[in-house]
Amino acid sequence: LTEEQIATFLSEYEQHKDYETLKWRYVKRPGAQAARTEAWYGCYGPTQYLKHGENKEKAPVWREDGSIDYGGRAKWDAWDACKGMTEQEAKIAFVRAIRSALAAPHENFY
Repeated sequence: LTEEQIATFLSEYEQHKDYETLKWRYVKRPGAQAARTEAWYGCYGPTQYLKHGENKEKAPVWREDGSIDYGGRAKWDAWDACKGMTEQEAKIAFVRAIRSALAAPHENFY
């Protein structure tokens, strides 16, 4: 990436870092569960990485009710995928995810 492209990504990160305030869709999962869209997890992972560093949590598999934890595992996977990133790389990954979400609003937002 050029310096200009990087500056654009970093500017967009500042503009969209409050992504959770958007009205994100839920996707139905087995067992009457619902999880967020892939784009939401694409934003979540880098955000967690920027706030807390590398994921050191144990990967969730089961919910308290004994069913598979789809949402928890997707969050964990998204955060864990950021291992080894620099702060700048995480911000760029976030912007790519939010751009993807905004390009398909009917799939990602209410």
